[in-house]
Amino acid sequence: MDQLLVPVGMTVVVLCLLAVALCIVSMAFSFGLKRPKIAEYTLDQRWENGPTLFSATEIQPMALSRHFEPGDTEGGSASGKW
Repeated sequence: MDQLLVPVGMTVVVLCLLAVALCIVSMAFSFGLKRPKIAEYTLDQRWENGPTLFSATEIQPMALSRHFEPGDTEGGSASGKW
């Protein structure tokens, strides 16, 4: 067991140092990269998209930590007029 400690430990240390070096190199190359700005929506602008309604009624009841608590369900329904 003691004979494997140094080879395995050195392999892990070298791989970790290599991963850190690769992360630093990738951050150095992507530092000046310009990304497109996302337009921010404010309430004074006209909404051009259709309504989005989500419903999560087909989720099974969650398992609770204690057996004497009532079943807790997640989700519900969504509706609205636009």
